[in-house]
Amino acid sequence: MESSTLTFAMLDKRIESLPLHPSYQFTPSRRMGWGSSIAFASALLGQIIAKTLPNSRWALAAVAVLLVIELSGFFVAFTAQQPGFNLKPSSERRESAEILDFDMPHHEALIDWLRDFPRERLQAMSDFATLRVERLHSKLPLLTGGMEKLGILPLLAALVIQFKDMHWPPQASWPEVLLFALLMGVYWQSMLQVMVRFRLEQYDMLLKKALAP
Repeated sequence: MESSTLTFAMLDKRIESLPLHPSYQFTPSRRMGWGSSIAFASALLGQIIAKTLPNSRWALAAVAVLLVIELSGFFVAFTAQQPGFNLKPSSERRESAEILDFDMPHHEALIDWLRDFPRERLQAMSDFATLRVERLHSKLPLLTGGMEKLGILPLLAALVIQFKDMHWPPQASWPEVLLFALLMGVYWQSMLQVMVRFRLEQYDMLLKKALAP
């Protein structure tokens, strides 16, 4: 039995030390973070250039390049949850199965490591993790709403209204640029909270499995 008392910091360090399948070049959170950051920074810089130099050919070319970078960043962030990007479904399924085979022994070893600690400590940590997950589930909709309840149609309608009168190059006002930057900052903070929630859910799942007979 482990001599030290189990803590969430110890559990998190153990999770972070788990080996990754060779197909992973970045962890999902890092890849999503870099892709989103590059996309948002490119969008903001493009708006500033288009606003300060509206009639310059150089500015038009710079905005076009930044648009390509922005779309590439969103593509990287969108595919961050995938270990690879294959056009053939069979290749994607085979790679996913290989990753599961690779991860399963490490997952079982982590459960066995947790079972070396007293059940009372595991139960206390599991109850606390469940409480924090429930609190995050109740707090996040206050900021981000419930997309799963509204569906995608309201989002599409908002995008149509936003871009129906758009022309090239875009000429956003300074208040619109600042509002866009504020919204992106709030979105990024929401993404960080979602990633914290995912890790809390992982703690809870691992602790409950360790407590199971």
